[in-house]
Amino acid sequence: MQRAALLVLVLVLVVAGCGGKTSTSGSSRSTAGTEACVPFGGGTSKQASSTKPPETMFLSAVRVDSQACADRIIFDFKPANGASPGYAVEYRPADEAQTEDASGNHIPIAGNTFLVVRFEPAATADISGGTLDRTYTGPRTIAPAGMHWVRQISKTGDFEAVLTWAIGLSEKRAFKVTSAPSRLTIELG
Repeated sequence: MQRAALLVLVLVLVVAGCGGKTSTSGSSRSTAGTEACVPFGGGTSKQASSTKPPETMFLSAVRVDSQACADRIIFDFKPANGASPGYAVEYRPADEAQTEDASGNHIPIAGNTFLVVRFEPAATADISGGTLDRTYTGPRTIAPAGMHWVRQISKTGDFEAVLTWAIGLSEKRAFKVTSAPSRLTIELG
């Protein structure tokens, strides 16, 4: 009787062990997906627009997106007048990236390296009509979840038609900038 119970126990363990094989092949598929990332064509040098728009661009949204091999930060502007925002995107030392424009106040930003995005002429509020119209009402600091390298995005300046954001990253990564009418997209890979 004990021998039969032992045989049943051994068979149960063998069958349970076979189930583990499916899990292993599932995780190797996941690893293969990571290896399938194509080489990222960006760089780490400063990227800037060659021209500035004829009028001030007003920020309306900051969005983030994470894909299998890249993080994206999208800055949307209004009005959609067909112009592209004037910009400069570059890595800056931590002390510069974490200093608020005009006031010089320190703004703590999570990350080990910092990509600074400067828009000109740009602002988060329109005062041209005699009243204050806030075009960007989102957070001053964004700590997105689920990103590969982006740890925090903070507005560090909005003074005299110069709008500045700093992106705190876990490490220095290659980036690409795509400018379109009323939008700027930064992709990190």
